[in-house]
Amino acid sequence: GKPVLRLKGGDPFIFGRGGEECQHLAAAGIPFRIVPGISAGIGGLAYAGLPATHRDTNHSVIFLTGHDAAGHMPANVDWQAVAKASPVIVMYMAVKNLAEIAHALREGGRDASDPLTIVANATLPHQSVHQTTLGEVDAFLAAYAPPTPAIVVVGRIADWRSVLDWYSEAMRENRIG
Repeated sequence: GKPVLRLKGGDPFIFGRGGEECQHLAAAGIPFRIVPGISAGIGGLAYAGLPATHRDTNHSVIFLTGHDAAGHMPANVDWQAVAKASPVIVMYMAVKNLAEIAHALREGGRDASDPLTIVANATLPHQSVHQTTLGEVDAFLAAYAPPTPAIVVVGRIADWRSVLDWYSEAMRENRIG
């Protein structure tokens, strides 16, 4: 009979299992309240100087998960359609399967020269941003193991980073962020 708080980082309905948890509560007749947050696919990108959309770059963005419940590349994603559907693709939990995903996107028609950016530990003082291209992912992964948690972004929004990268060392020392 006591109130319980389930606190999640980001938004509980963006790859956060919030929908499934609320379904179980509803089925059990337990009242609940949802307080949406800011998803890493938007907030984490902003901390890396990457606008999810920009009038000069893209008018759409796709958000998807980079692994299924077993940790494998999602088999039920139409990678050919995804490769062509939007200029920007934002992937959650995709580092483990990144080589396979990059291959599927290139096979689906995505250009190998498309920028690929990995934002690890977004918003934290030890945030890191790594840039390569879709075609160079294999060599990048062989030379460097990107830390997780991370957001992976494919698309030309990477072009804005040199201008919009505001999260400098001085800002990282500010505990308010």
